[in-house]
Amino acid sequence: MNAVAGSKNTRLARLGPWMGIAFFVLFVAGFIVFPSPKDNNNARQWERLWLDSGHRTGAVIGAYLMVLGVLAFIWFAWSLRERLGQGAGLMFTFGSVFAAIAMVSALVRASIPGGKLFGDVPVPAGAFSRQFDGIGFGLLLVAGSLAAGMFVGVASYLARGSGALPGWVTGAGYVVAVLQLAGSFFFPFVLFPLWVLIASIVLVRRGSTLLDIKETVGTASGATASTAPSG
Repeated sequence: MNAVAGSKNTRLARLGPWMGIAFFVLFVAGFIVFPSPKDNNNARQWERLWLDSGHRTGAVIGAYLMVLGVLAFIWFAWSLRERLGQGAGLMFTFGSVFAAIAMVSALVRASIPGGKLFGDVPVPAGAFSRQFDGIGFGLLLVAGSLAAGMFVGVASYLARGSGALPGWVTGAGYVVAVLQLAGSFFFPFVLFPLWVLIASIVLVRRGSTLLDIKETVGTASGATASTAPSG
């Protein structure tokens, strides 16, 4: 029974690198689709932005794309834990914290246009709309960046030790992890989904060697247990 469950987990984990690629595509697309005024400091432009139905729809679509991307990232982080084995639980915890913060960030940013679109809630003053967007970005670029940095740092350390990723990817991961301390400047944070994309592509090209070994060992252990004398 354990061998069968392990085999199913291995098949799901093989999709992990593709989920990492999906995270990059969906998350970046959500950022691009999500509208913002030309002058971010102009409160009147913020108010006019959400009075436009097209912009409200774009914001909701952008939030959905970002949430879907984060769900794909959770799958990627889980599959990486399966590859790295012992000690990877801490990495998955940091990845889950990032995912939770990113979801809350997207929903906070989309709360005003979503409220108007689905509940016909009046659009508040422009300054209030600007503050809500700022809160969403602050969550992502401060707390989210720190959690993302810890995820990349631990993942790079474990992957270097196990050989799951080449040295240049793990070395770049250390740099990305440190730069997340300055994630509030936005550009350092952009390096995080880019690292996930590169790591995912490398894992796809490398195939599932580690997972195949785990599946073989698990199957052999299960067969040995089933054939052992009962008593």
